[in-house]
Amino acid sequence: MKIKSLLVAGVAVAGLFAGAAFADVFMKGEDVAKLIVGKTIEGQYFKCEATAGAGRQDFAEFYDPSGRIRGHERPCSQAGSWHNYGGSWEVKNGKFCVNLGSGRSNGCFDYNVDKDGTLRRFNDKGATDLTFKIYDGNPDHL
Repeated sequence: MKIKSLLVAGVAVAGLFAGAAFADVFMKGEDVAKLIVGKTIEGQYFKCEATAGAGRQDFAEFYDPSGRIRGHERPCSQAGSWHNYGGSWEVKNGKFCVNLGSGRSNGCFDYNVDKDGTLRRFNDKGATDLTFKIYDGNPDHL
């Protein structure tokens, strides 16, 4: 009887740890802010290789401590001029939120970062939406 009780208790404790692990898959908005505020992220809207149509963009965004975002974008993997844009960021209801104006992804998102330092943003269905490289400071002078 004691072995059965210990086994049940062990399974219950393991379940608590598993539940905690799943609850921590995404970073808190405050932790995302600590990771990228004062830095520049770089990425691509849509995969360049996978999409041959309009809307594909290389971009970089500087996250100013004042709550402003200064970014630039251009057609995916193309040489040429960058188009500048602006926006804002905030932490709201535990998530990191961006407002970049019309035609760009806006809202509050879930994020995580892998062991290589790649930041991943997830859409409302839990699928990876964008991946970002993170650079110290504002190397593009945005």
